[in-house]
Amino acid sequence: MLGLVTKAMGRFYTVFSETGFRNCGLRGRLRLDEGPRRFTNPVAVGDMVDFEIGEGESGTIKSVRERKNVFSRMESSTGKEDIIAANLDQIVVVQSFRSPKLNLRFVDRILVRSEKEGIRLVLCVNKLDLAGEGELDYIKKYYRGSGAVLVATSAVTGEGMDLVGKEMGDRLSLLVGSSGVGKSSILNRIYPGLNLRISEISESTGKGRHTTTNVEMIMAGDGTRIIDTPGLKEFGLNDINPPDLGCYFSDFDVYSGECGFRPCTHDHEPGCEVKKMVENGTIHPDRYVSYLNILYSLKEHHDRKYR
Repeated sequence: MLGLVTKAMGRFYTVFSETGFRNCGLRGRLRLDEGPRRFTNPVAVGDMVDFEIGEGESGTIKSVRERKNVFSRMESSTGKEDIIAANLDQIVVVQSFRSPKLNLRFVDRILVRSEKEGIRLVLCVNKLDLAGEGELDYIKKYYRGSGAVLVATSAVTGEGMDLVGKEMGDRLSLLVGSSGVGKSSILNRIYPGLNLRISEISESTGKGRHTTTNVEMIMAGDGTRIIDTPGLKEFGLNDINPPDLGCYFSDFDVYSGECGFRPCTHDHEPGCEVKKMVENGTIHPDRYVSYLNILYSLKEHHDRKYR
């Protein structure tokens, strides 16, 4: 029987099929690799799986159907990929202008992963009612030409809710963002019947408390499905070779063909067209600094790996 994985709880999963929702375990040892890629978990939310129903209401997952994409992060200790979700139409990264503050460096890492997997990315910046003068314009300039779709919202006033709801409509979206940015508040505003718990902001740390503990898919109706995730604090990209990083910055890659050296890391090489675009303001200088931070972290990892 064919089913869709809607929740992951360690080695146990919830699978939705024509018979409804069933709790399932795994049969034997499913493969943990896919070609040269090595994964920590054999099944992820969003996977289409073949399963059989056993005695009672439980089932057993026998195999995983071929994936069109995966959204994963690298585990530095094992060198394996931790799959967060599979078969996505898009990633919706939620940030906030205040409490917690905007973290575009984190967004850039997510955008690199989405570009690598060919997954559309929507950046939803919440708490627009708390935005300072010029902050929204800054973000627009920062991501100009990056391929990211930008939507500004306020779960308090309702501004932008129709736009983000339209972006998520009839798609399978992965919702990513740290605790306290307002993911649950946004979903409750768009889909009031969900009644999701909302985190509180800690006065001592300024950060939210987790309200999502497992990766779980929300069926919002009309083909709209949303995979909510616990707040991600770190996001590894160590599977990417440093010279390839620029390929996943769309606003850079369009100019890389004019660079004096190929491949060009857009760092120290003379005649770099990307650096010229930074100097003349076509590429935002802070976006370039973010690129260099990722590049140097990848170089450091690869130097340690092959030392």
